Amino acid sequence: MSLQALSSTSTQPRSFSDEGLAGRSANVRVERGDTLSGIAARHGVGLDALLAANPQIANPDRINIGQRINLPAADRQVTVRAGDSLGQIASRFGVSVSDLARANGIDNPNLIFPGDVLRVPSAPARAALPAAPVTPQAGTPPDVAAGRVTPGQLPDTAGLSEAQRYDLYAAQVQHFGDAGVQADLAAGRRVILSLRNDTDTRINQGRGQYDDRMVVLWQGADGSKHAVELRANTDPSGQYEDGGPFMRRAVGSNYGGDARGDQGRLADGTYRFTRGTFQGAVALMAGSDQVTQRDTNHNGRFDDGVTTARGSYGMHIHVGGQSNTYSAGCLTLPPGEHARLFEALGSQNNVRSVVVNTARLSAGEVAPAPAAPAAPSQPAQRGLTEADWQRAATTLGVDVAAIKAVAEVEAPRTGFLADGRPRILFEAHQFSSRTGGQYDRSHPGISSPRWNRELYQGGTAEYTRLNEAMALNGDAALQSASWGRFQIMGFNHVAAGYANVRDFVAAMQQGEGRQLDAFVSFIQADPSMHRALRNHDWASFAAAYNGPGYAANQYDTRMAEAYARFSQ
Repeated sequence: MSLQALSSTSTQPRSFSDEGLAGRSANVRVERGDTLSGIAARHGVGLDALLAANPQIANPDRINIGQRINLPAADRQVTVRAGDSLGQIASRFGVSVSDLARANGIDNPNLIFPGDVLRVPSAPARAALPAAPVTPQAGTPPDVAAGRVTPGQLPDTAGLSEAQRYDLYAAQVQHFGDAGVQADLAAGRRVILSLRNDTDTRINQGRGQYDDRMVVLWQGADGSKHAVELRANTDPSGQYEDGGPFMRRAVGSNYGGDARGDQGRLADGTYRFTRGTFQGAVALMAGSDQVTQRDTNHNGRFDDGVTTARGSYGMHIHVGGQSNTYSAGCLTLPPGEHARLFEALGSQNNVRSVVVNTARLSAGEVAPAPAAPAAPSQPAQRGLTEADWQRAATTLGVDVAAIKAVAEVEAPRTGFLADGRPRILFEAHQFSSRTGGQYDRSHPGISSPRWNRELYQGGTAEYTRLNEAMALNGDAALQSASWGRFQIMGFNHVAAGYANVRDFVAAMQQGEGRQLDAFVSFIQADPSMHRALRNHDWASFAAAYNGPGYAANQYDTRMAEAYARFSQ
C-alpha cells in the first residue's frame, strides 16, 4: 500500500431501486490522465462493457486527449441488500453469474456487500477470449507442476526452462484468476501473478521482508512463452502499525471498533493496475476493485483477527528499499527487481495481477529428481545495457568500470553459453566438502578433497559434471557450481538474495540482469569486500571474492588490468 494514510471512511455507492434504469446513453471526452478503466469506474460501468461500446478502440492501453468515448447503452442497476448473493441477483434478472460478475469487475463472486451498486447487463457481456492452452514442451512431464508446487511454499522452478516456468505459473493464473486476466493471458498481454507467503508484519524490526514472488507472464506473437520471476513483498510492514512495537508512522483505518487503525493487505483475487507515478518513481496504481484484509486484533498476522473490506484503498505496486519494504499494504519490490518489473511490462500501461496465498496453490504429485538447467529451444537476448551497469554502480556507490572489471575476469563478454544456459564452473572440492567426501573414490571427476585445476572441462562439459553430481545430491551439486556473468557460487545464494539455491539457480537462468542483481546483493552482504571494490583494492577484493587461492589465477592483477581498460 502507499505510504499515504488511508481514509477512515470509503466512498459510499449511489443508491438505486432494484428495478431502476440508468436511463441514458452518452459519450465522454478523454482528458489528460484518463484511462479506460478510470472512465469505466467514474461512470459506474464495467470495462468490458465500455470496450464493447467502443469497437473503434484497437488498443485499450492507448486513448488520446479529446477522443470521444461512448458509454454503454442504458442498463439496469441494483443495490445489494443484506442476504443477497450474486447468484440470487443473477437469477432475479435472468443473467448468468459470470456475466454479472464480468460487467462489474468482480473477481470473487462470494465477496459482495450490502450497499454495493451493481450494473445488470441487458445482454450477455462480451465473451472472454479462450484460455491459453497450457502445453508442456516436448520431453516435459505432462504436468510440469508435478512436485514443483507445494502448498505453503513458493514453487520450485530450478532447472525448468522459461517456457516450462510459464506453463507452471499460467496454470495457477487459470485456476485462481478471473475471466479478464485469463483473456489477457490468451491474447498475449502481460499479466502478473503475485504469490504470497504469510509473514509476520513485525519481522525485521517492522521493516518487512521480500519473501514473496511476482511473476510477469506473457506469450509472444511467435508463440514463445515468457515468465520473469521477481522477489517481492505483499504484506504490510510493522513500522506503520498503529500502536505497534515498531511504529514510526500509523497508517490504517479503524475496522475493529477499538479506535486503532488496522493494517491492511490485498485479499486473494484479481486486481487491475494502471501505470503512473508514486513518490517520484514509476508505479502501478490501484484500480477501484480492491478487496482488503484487515488485522483487527493487532497481532502482526492476518489470521483469526481478520476483517475483509471492499473499496478503492490505494494499494499500489511500487518500489521499496533494499532492506526495508516500505509497505503499508502495497505490493513492493527492491529497486533492482522494480526496474526489471517495468522492463518486463514494456509499453503496456494497464495490467491485471492475480494475488494468491501460497497455502492455496494447486499442488502437483510426486516430486521429480532435480535437474540441471536445460538448454532453451530459443535462447533469449540477455545482455546488459549501460543503464544496467550504471544502476548497479549507483546502488553500490562504485564506478561502472569497477563492476565491468569483475565481470570481464569472471565471464568475459557474456554470462551464458551459446546454447542459452548460464556459464558455470563445477568445483569438485566444494561438492566433496558438502557431501562429506563420500563420493571421492567412486566419482573422482566431480568429488575431490582438494582443488584440482585439471578437473575443469569448461563450456557445456561443465553441465555434464553438474548433472552427474546432481544424480547423487541435487542441492549440494547446485551449491558447488559458480554461476553466470559474475560466477557466484551456489552456496552463496543467501548473500545473493535468495532463500534457497534452487531459487538462485532459476534466477541465474533468466538473464544477465538477474545475475547482476545477485552480484550487487552479494557485495552488499560483505562490508570489507564492498569497501575493497570501492577502493579498487584488487588483492583484498579477489581474496574475499575468489578465495585464498586467488593469486594462483592472478585474479587481482587481471582485475586491475581490466579496470584500467574500462576506465579509459
